[in-house]
Amino acid sequence: MIWDAFLHSLNCVIILLILGGTGYVTAARGWYDQNSSALMAKLVTFLSLPAYLFSVVMQTLTHDQLLMLLGAMATPFLSIWTCFFVSRIFVKLFRVDTVHAGVFSGAFVASNNMFIGVPVSLALFGEEAMIPTLLYFFANTTFFWTVGNYLEAVDGMHLMKRQPPKILSVTTLKRVFTPPLCGFLTAFVLTLADWTPPSPIMDAARYMGGITTPLALVFVGSMLWRVGIRNIRLSKDMLLVYAGRFVISPLICLALVCVLPIPPLFMKVYVIQAGLPCITQIAVLAQFHRADVEFATTAVASTTLLSLATLPVWMIVLTALIP
Repeated sequence: MIWDAFLHSLNCVIILLILGGTGYVTAARGWYDQNSSALMAKLVTFLSLPAYLFSVVMQTLTHDQLLMLLGAMATPFLSIWTCFFVSRIFVKLFRVDTVHAGVFSGAFVASNNMFIGVPVSLALFGEEAMIPTLLYFFANTTFFWTVGNYLEAVDGMHLMKRQPPKILSVTTLKRVFTPPLCGFLTAFVLTLADWTPPSPIMDAARYMGGITTPLALVFVGSMLWRVGIRNIRLSKDMLLVYAGRFVISPLICLALVCVLPIPPLFMKVYVIQAGLPCITQIAVLAQFHRADVEFATTAVASTTLLSLATLPVWMIVLTALIP
C-alpha cells in the first residue's frame, strides 16, 4: 500500500512538473509579458476556479451532506491558527528580522490552495477531495486576508513609516470574499435551498472550470521563470519558513485530525493542504505594502520547488497512518 501511495504521488508530481514545466519553458521563450501573466491569474481567479468550485459543490453534495460537513470546518481553522501562534513564537525565539516578520508569518502559515492545492487534490484523491479542499481554502483565505494582510502592512510600516490598515475593514472583506470563495458560497446556499440551476448554466460552469488545473500550473511555471531559480538565496529565516510549511504546519494538522472525528479522506486532504507551498499572494502584498518583496518572492518560488520533493513523502506518511 505504501509503495502504491509513493507511485501515485510520484505520478502526481510528474503531472505537476509537465504542466508547470510547460509554463516555465514557454515563459523562457518570451510568450508572456506582465499583462499576459496577469491575464492568466485573472482567468483562474475570476472565471475558471469560481465556476469549477460552483459546479463541483452543486454536483457532489446534497442538502443533508452539507449539513454534516459543518463540524469538519473547525479542523482547518484550528490548524491554521495554531500554526500562526507557533510562527509568532518563532519570530521572537529565533529573532526573525523585523523587516519581514509579517511576511515570514504569512509564508509560515498560509498555503497555496488556489493555484496548487486544487490540482494536487484532484491528482491525488479525485473529485471527492474538492469539498475538504474548499473547507481548508475558506479557513486559509480568511486568515491570510485579515491577519496576514495586516502583518505585511506592519512590515511596510517599519520600512516606509506608514500606518498599517485596520484588520477588519471594507477592503479586507472584499479581499476575503474572493470570486472563488463567492462561487463556493453561492453553491453552498443553493444546495441548502435544494435548488439546482438549469442544465445550460451547470454545463457552462463545468466547461469553464475544466481549464482551472492546467492554466493554474502554467501560471505557476511562468512565475518560477520570472523569479529566477538562480536568484533563490537561503537564510536562517527562509529555512524556518521551510520548517513551517513542510514540517510544522502539516504535523499540527495531522495531530488535530487524529483527535477530531472527521472522515479519513478529509484527514488526508487537510494534511496535504497544510504542507503545500506558501501562498502566492504574499509577494503581491509585499509589493503593495512596500515590505520585503525579495524575501516574499523567494519564499514563493523556493517552497513551490521543494514541494515536489515533500509531497510524495507526506503522501507515504498518510497512507501508513490513515487507512
